[in-house]
Parts: sequence; structure tokens; C-alpha cells
Amino acid sequence: MTEPTDEVSELRREVARACRELAIHGLALAGAGNVSARSDEHVLVTRAGLRFETATPEDVTVLTLDGDVVDGLRPSSETGLHLGVYRRSSARAAVHTHGRSSVAVGLVCDRMPLVHYNLARLGGAIPTVPYLLFGSDELAAAVGDRIAEGFGTVLMRNHGATSTAGSVAEAVEHACLIEWLCDVHLAASSLGAPALLDEDDLREVVEQSMRLSYGR
Repeated sequence: MTEPTDEVSELRREVARACRELAIHGLALAGAGNVSARSDEHVLVTRAGLRFETATPEDVTVLTLDGDVVDGLRPSSETGLHLGVYRRSSARAAVHTHGRSSVAVGLVCDRMPLVHYNLARLGGAIPTVPYLLFGSDELAAAVGDRIAEGFGTVLMRNHGATSTAGSVAEAVEHACLIEWLCDVHLAASSLGAPALLDEDDLREVVEQSMRLSYGR
């Protein structure tokens, strides 16, 4: 076993910190969910059975890009889901959650309704993949394929959501954002038929963001 590099050690700390943050937001009840990050040569993923609120760097397992354990405990049962994302996209981090609102919306919507322009940050009218057994190759392929199409987040029917990004912090932000967007949709739907944006509206949002260098 080789000593972890400084990059791997720092990513372990980032993943553990992300877990604790997600727990604060209520997105990891009863040990549900997992977080990963990718370096050039390794994938780091939370261990099986982890309770996010107590996560430490030692709870993050280091794997090869083929999924072989390099250092740490038995990895999450959804390790294949994370590897599927990295094999199909340039993402450097992935967060899988079982948030109440994202699960609820995924039960009834084949695509996330365009209730807010911030959906542009997640890829637009993000899709819901059909129900597939957790930990299965089929689920990993279904989610990975939609991420490869340019959707930063995917809903998973009867399951949860997976959010990806170029960094751990951004992936956490995306996971929280999809839960907030689903909250908004559920709240508005309880009052009546929500007013929705369309794809042209989202394109204008992206163009405006580029013009204004939004977020920089």
C-alpha cells in the first residue's frame, strides 16, 4: 500500500467536510447517500454504512479508477454509480442524496419542471431515470449516461438525486440547490399550477450570465 499523496489527503478532508455539511441540511438521513471526488489517478468515496454527521477523512476510501480499494474501509454500495459518472464525464465530484423533496418530485415528474432560472446551473429540465436497483450496474449506467448528456444533476425514481460538479464544494451546492428547487415546485403546486419557464428562457439566462460574468 502506498502513502496517500497530499492531493488525496486533502480530497479526503473535503469529502468528509461535505458529508457533515449535507447532514446539517438534512439530506443524509439514516445513513442514506454518498459523496465522492476524483483526482487524476484515484476516486475517493465514502465508506459503507457511514453516518454523514460524524464523517472524518478516515471514512473516505481511496480507489483506483477501476474500483479497486487502495486504502480505507469497504466503500459505499453505490461506488459503481460514482465510477459510472467519472467514466462518462469530466466531473470531479459527485453527491448522491435521498432528500425528501427530490424523492417526491422524482416520483411524479419525468423531467424537473422549469420553475426557476437556477435550473440552468444544473443542465435545464433535468431528467428522472427509471427505478433501478440500488448498487446495480444498470443504475450506474442510466445516471452516468444522463450526466454525459450535459445534465449536472439527475433525479432517480423511488430513490433520490445525484449531483455532479467540478469540485466537491460545488457538487454539495448543486445537491442543496436541487432540493430547494424541488421544495419550490412542491410548495407552488400545492397552491395551483406553477408558472413555468421554457428552454428559450434558460438560454437567455445562460447568455446573460456570460455577459455579466455572473458569479465571478
